[in-house]
Amino acid sequence: MNFWLHERFKKFNTKPALVGTWGEFSYADLANLTEKIESEFSSLAGKDFTTIGLVGDCCPASVAWMIAAERLQHWVVPLVDHAQETADKLNQIHAQWVVITEGSTWKIYPRAAVGKLELSNNQSIPVSHAGLVLFSSGTSGNPKAMLQDLSNLLSTYESRHENSLVILSLLGFDHIGGINTILGGLAAGSLIVIPESRAPDQVADVIKKHHVAILPATPTFLNLLLLATFDRLADLASLRLITYGTEPMPEALLARLHQVLPSVRLIQTFGTTETGILKTESPEVDSNFLRINDPNVEWKIVNDELWLKTRTQIRGYLNASNEKFTDDGWFMTGDKVEVGPNDTLRILGRSGEMINVGGQKLMPTEVESVILSVPGVVDCRVFGEKNAMVGQTVAADIIPQAGQNWETLRALIRQTCRQTLSTYKVPTRLNLVTAISTNRLKKQRTS
Repeated sequence: MNFWLHERFKKFNTKPALVGTWGEFSYADLANLTEKIESEFSSLAGKDFTTIGLVGDCCPASVAWMIAAERLQHWVVPLVDHAQETADKLNQIHAQWVVITEGSTWKIYPRAAVGKLELSNNQSIPVSHAGLVLFSSGTSGNPKAMLQDLSNLLSTYESRHENSLVILSLLGFDHIGGINTILGGLAAGSLIVIPESRAPDQVADVIKKHHVAILPATPTFLNLLLLATFDRLADLASLRLITYGTEPMPEALLARLHQVLPSVRLIQTFGTTETGILKTESPEVDSNFLRINDPNVEWKIVNDELWLKTRTQIRGYLNASNEKFTDDGWFMTGDKVEVGPNDTLRILGRSGEMINVGGQKLMPTEVESVILSVPGVVDCRVFGEKNAMVGQTVAADIIPQAGQNWETLRALIRQTCRQTLSTYKVPTRLNLVTAISTNRLKKQRTS
């Protein structure tokens, strides 16, 4: 159990902790909310271990419930409410209670659970610790349920130093990156802003209104944010630090960020749900290489793939094979990397994304970086298409800027790729789309 966080809340007292559509909550408010939940749930569930499905977006009640669950030594499963998907996940985790949160309020429902949670690798968490179950996105198959030692994870934030910087939280409360932002910010006494919408123009409004200093985001979102604020960069003047991760950063986008936001420090982060978020640094401001600078992390490269062993590693999958973990504790991330000077790494992409054109292999990010450098391109996704002659060819989905002539843009993209890339890397098909989607259902037409 981690009592230090609750005591820190009391120490921070009236400092603002969370702000959103539901208003502003101080650290004292969060401490009181946590105590109320502990008292109410203890009278309902007793002291026996139980699993709580926590349904709702990030809000004071969601945060307080997670902290209370850890103190009471229960397992908690944050879920975003998507009807049938949520029901399926509640069944998978055999939830005995469902808590639906909104603002500072909640509703509790008992649930008849059938069966119990079990790991397939005979791992467990200490009896005195709480558990956190997170689901993968499911983009490469059925979502995987992963058991994290919540007490152990929470303890890693105790060394955070107090500061009053304002942080914007973009990633969801059911995502390890979103949880890292919330727990790290609260441990430091920061104000965390929860935007009503993740639309880039509205996020820019929130940054200006609350003088946000720290923005954790994905490269895709940062690209859209630059486009949305092209004529109003002053709205981003309060930013001091941008951390980016969850996907490779195109070099062209990194250069543009440095150009339009010269006073903002950019740090590449890396982490997985299986291993937690690693402490990293970006040695060169104009490079997308990073260095892992974390005493709780071991890493090595095996056949160009990054393997990790961390203090915050999950105990295992609840509904899938644990074959990605070796017997001696290494996690095979599936990320292809390039090793640079002085123990630096560049994340190239997922192994499954590699494109093989007649035996010559490439990663999509290299081509995406070139396409994104073309004026008039908002976003793109490069992937391999089956080809009877060479196995695969390169294709790309393109989102153009509003009002951009597609035929003119397509010709410019082809010209730029031919001038910059080896012949086998040049896309043979460019698709005009309205949104980048893994299932590509929103395509308008192809060329």
